[in-house]
Amino acid sequence: MLSKRHIVSRSLLLIAPRQLAWVSEELPALQPYEVLVQTRVGAISIGSELPHYSGRARHTKQRPYPYMTGYESVGIVLDCGSEVQHLRRGDRVVTFYGHRTHAIVPENKALPVPGDISDAVALLAILSCDVAKGISKVAPRSDDEVLVTGAGAIGLLTVFMLNALGISGIDVSEPEAGRCALALQLGARRAQSPQHLQVEEQRAYPVGIECSSRNAAFEFLQAQAGQAGRICILADGNIEPLVLTPAFHKKELQIVGSSDGLDYQEHARWFFRLERRQLNKLEQIFDYKTTANELISIFEGLADGTIKTTKVFVRYDP
Repeated sequence: MLSKRHIVSRSLLLIAPRQLAWVSEELPALQPYEVLVQTRVGAISIGSELPHYSGRARHTKQRPYPYMTGYESVGIVLDCGSEVQHLRRGDRVVTFYGHRTHAIVPENKALPVPGDISDAVALLAILSCDVAKGISKVAPRSDDEVLVTGAGAIGLLTVFMLNALGISGIDVSEPEAGRCALALQLGARRAQSPQHLQVEEQRAYPVGIECSSRNAAFEFLQAQAGQAGRICILADGNIEPLVLTPAFHKKELQIVGSSDGLDYQEHARWFFRLERRQLNKLEQIFDYKTTANELISIFEGLADGTIKTTKVFVRYDP
């Protein structure tokens, strides 16, 4: 039995715009339905975390400093409360506690990871659930053509999830050639800059999914939508306001927002059963790798533009 009174966790807190600090705290004793987790890997979600770090996030309610950073972690269960039913010591789990070395979480918030699933793919179980919920809100049929704007981490996961759900007519609007190439690997039919998609062929898409948080992309999506087209905004909206154009009224478009997923446990079980060769392609979304010790400098590099990446994979020391 571990002496939980001696478990000290280090957490990365945002104490002011562009000011991070590692803060140590002694963890309390486990409650009956909780597990103690030691972090193996984590991730930086660029679209969600960078605006908060820079002090530019558009909040519905202002968050007081300091506050916890991150939300994607894979770790090893070190100990279990007396009423924990489905986890045991040594299990690997993906959960939601962010950039910290250890955490205590409820059992139902820790998603078991099969042994043949990589840490990188396991981390994406959370965002893929958020994406799946957004897709369900516009309910594309298998023969629908879908336009996805933006091929960052959310856009790439959207392409993958649409393909996994049996939808093949997926076009992606993305200015960066490297991201277009990865979108094609993950199941897109076409992936090009907005100019090429627009010049090549005028389509009337019944379904669109906005993943860039850029108003120019949102305007393009409305222009390319068909009459009564269904659009889901999956981007957090942290970067700039998204504006309705005259096409919204003329075409009588249906636009819905979506954020967190629904049942992460159920989704993870489904997600981890997907064909391994396809799942492993998702590891390419992590195009920058670092360690937890470098997190403060990595955030600053992302903010000042010296580091340009889609998603950051973070490894923790044992």
